[in-house]
Amino acid sequence: MNIWIVEDDAGYRRNLRASLELEDQVDVGRVFPACSEFFEALASEASPDVVLMDLGLPGMSGVEAIRKLSRIAPKVAVMVLTVFKEKEKVAAALKAGASGYLLKESDGPEIVQGLREVFADDLSPAVA
Repeated sequence: MNIWIVEDDAGYRRNLRASLELEDQVDVGRVFPACSEFFEALASEASPDVVLMDLGLPGMSGVEAIRKLSRIAPKVAVMVLTVFKEKEKVAAALKAGASGYLLKESDGPEIVQGLREVFADDLSPAVA
């Protein structure tokens, strides 16, 4: 499973990548601090299987990015990984095209399980 991460917090991004790279069958292909770099890479490289997307990003918000990604690469699954737990944020992300939603307080195994569910095209039980 090829994962790309869009996360503006450099420390969290680095730790998340290191944690995910310990998992079998998970390859963190690319990481990005903002959506602009993400979409530039998406235009010139093979698409990932799943994108881990923060919502509070500089420039373009995560919800806007999910909406755009759903239009230009509908086969790429999106798992939101954020601090926002309000129902409105969850609903907006799902309406934009996200397949899953986890909080940053989730531990490594929870994130990997969520990625596997999204990759298998299942709605995360936590979201449901």
